[in-house]
Amino acid sequence: MRYLRTIRFWRTFHLWLSLLLSLQLLAWFGGGLIMSVLPINEVRGDHLRAPTPSIQWSQANVSPAQLKHLVHMQLPNAGLLTGVLSLKQRGELPVYQLQNGPKSQYFSAIDGSKLQPLNEKEVHQLAQQLYRGGGKLQQARLISELPIEARGLRAPVWQVTFQDADNSVFYLDPILGQLLRVRTDNWRLYDFVWMLHIMDYKERDNFNHGLLIASSALALLFTISGLVLLVMTLRRKTSRSSLAGQ
Repeated sequence: MRYLRTIRFWRTFHLWLSLLLSLQLLAWFGGGLIMSVLPINEVRGDHLRAPTPSIQWSQANVSPAQLKHLVHMQLPNAGLLTGVLSLKQRGELPVYQLQNGPKSQYFSAIDGSKLQPLNEKEVHQLAQQLYRGGGKLQQARLISELPIEARGLRAPVWQVTFQDADNSVFYLDPILGQLLRVRTDNWRLYDFVWMLHIMDYKERDNFNHGLLIASSALALLFTISGLVLLVMTLRRKTSRSSLAGQ
């Protein structure tokens, strides 16, 4: 009788755990299947990215030393002596980036002039260069409130939408026009099941929170209780077979 009560306890425990975890287990296994089936290159939008235009450094007329003088003439407080100078590009245009702490300034390597933010026409031209899908550019707008699919970026950014089978959206840097993110329906599906998988329903990035840890611990108990039930059931069957054989 004691053995039967023990089996009954583990069965009840296992049943309640299965009821408690059923939806999340479905999300884990179903989400894992979807994420493994979706081609990761298409999720990232690599198939829509055109090669980065070749930068025309042969056209550069301003050296870093000359830029120092020009910047101090244009912006006496730019702090070029303490800033970090690096090479960038805007389309095919060679660009110098001056970084002072969190602040960045950009200058043309053609004439040393400070670059202004891109306008809509320039964004259209750059986006068409960066896109190799079969759709048509639908809209480009500068946004200051980022949607969840653009999380991690710093506003403002240019949001460029295309009419294609992927419902593609490009996010571009407002000054350099650099392609920061590619978002498609495959990415949105992947991101949704990833959210369910890690149980972070707000930011979709944190997999070290209490809800996931507690659910994982319960799932482990569910597995252990199932193994205990299996061992106890097999032992009971073995005992019955032995008694029957006598």
